[in-house]
Amino acid sequence: MRVLLAIDGSEQSTLAIQAVMSLASVSTLTILHVIDLPRLAFSMLGPEIAHDLSTVGEQALRKDGEQVLMRAQSLLSGKVEPLKRRWEEGSPSELILSVAQEEHPDLILMGARGRGQVQQLFLGSVSQRVLTHAACPVLIVNVGLPEITKILIAIQSPDDVQKVKQFLEKHPFQPQTDITLLSVVPIPRSLFRGGVSAPEEKIEQALQSTETFLDQAVNQLKSCYDSVKGYVGLGGPADIILEQASITEPDLMVMGIHHPSTITRFVLGTVSHTVLHQATRPVLVIR
Repeated sequence: MRVLLAIDGSEQSTLAIQAVMSLASVSTLTILHVIDLPRLAFSMLGPEIAHDLSTVGEQALRKDGEQVLMRAQSLLSGKVEPLKRRWEEGSPSELILSVAQEEHPDLILMGARGRGQVQQLFLGSVSQRVLTHAACPVLIVNVGLPEITKILIAIQSPDDVQKVKQFLEKHPFQPQTDITLLSVVPIPRSLFRGGVSAPEEKIEQALQSTETFLDQAVNQLKSCYDSVKGYVGLGGPADIILEQASITEPDLMVMGIHHPSTITRFVLGTVSHTVLHQATRPVLVIR
């Protein structure tokens, strides 16, 4: 599996470096660091002094960038081979996407937030843009991921199953990994409160249909991993996904992105957006 690891020297970037070692089959690894050179303005100074100050700042950033790459290589050297270091100058999100388009990785791996991002947010601006526009799966790391033994995968269509299967066929995780497939019947819980009678017959039909769908999905994915089971949820999809993640405590959550027009309006779609911004564990977005 070809992996593009995007780092910036932040704490969560270090977690992303460590997460590489939790993957089972990394065939090639590119470590990318993007130097975002600021446009410094010194209107009160003469042009020569302003140029000198800008040059000093750029040199410091380049030196810091080289150290970031060297630290990452030292952590992974001997554990992941072959390994390539790469640094670019410009917009981090644009260059991560550009390098991904050039190198065709099977996975982009990065921290949830970079340096200076608000701690309460799961996603920073760079990771959010990469998630929205990347052509391959993206793994966003917000906490340590020393090993992956239990995974929760949210699916809602046969297309999701095929995308998940295509990724799992690369055997990114250890063979003994436990996988739970979660599909949600999206019926608002408000129907069960306030004296409103729920259409029980329709709900039962929806549950049976979803269970059949999950049984078929489990059978398909068992060609990749032995330990696969299904779980049907009932209620708001984002709420159920987060609830099940809280109950089952997977090492990793996996989900897809749906409907391009939704992405443009809500960044990642309503369900994906909610889950990503409230998740307390790493999230892998499949496409």
